[in-house]
Amino acid sequence: MGDCEQFQNIREEFDRHLIDSEQSKKAHFDLCDHYVNRSRFVEKLQYFGTACIIAWLLSTQFKGLLPDGSYLVVIIPIILSLVVAVLSILEPVLKYKESAHLHEKAAKRYHTLWRSCKNWETDFPSSGDAKEAKVAVQQYREQLNDLNRESPHLSAVSWNIINKIRAKSAYNNDVSKYPSELNK
Repeated sequence: MGDCEQFQNIREEFDRHLIDSEQSKKAHFDLCDHYVNRSRFVEKLQYFGTACIIAWLLSTQFKGLLPDGSYLVVIIPIILSLVVAVLSILEPVLKYKESAHLHEKAAKRYHTLWRSCKNWETDFPSSGDAKEAKVAVQQYREQLNDLNRESPHLSAVSWNIINKIRAKSAYNNDVSKYPSELNK
């Protein structure tokens, strides 16, 4: 195989790595955004539940709000306490922040590989660099395989979520998209 033919094969493999890393990066960023939004929603529910309890406790101090000896005076704080308890266990059980962090980390790693694949022709401008380019493409292949192994799995359910996110918004094709850092 001549250097020109080998260089063309290397170019095609770089292009495949570029597409794969870009698609994976975008998918992980979308899932990160999804989990961040879910986490924020759960936090707002928790705040709302706590505010309801405080409001109820403050309002029961006023005479005449409910008849003396009413069963509502006893039941409503119990119900609100149970609601707050259930809301407070949602985040640890659902692990939205943790999932968002894992997908963001994976997306950033795919982004790094994507940039390397995008700029490979700068390092290897001609077919005279075929041997060095072959080593580089093999390293990128290994790096992509490692990323695919170590990143959170994108199941069919995950892809359904991703497709819904993309359908709802005018999907942003900005390849440098980084969601805001999560508060840990």
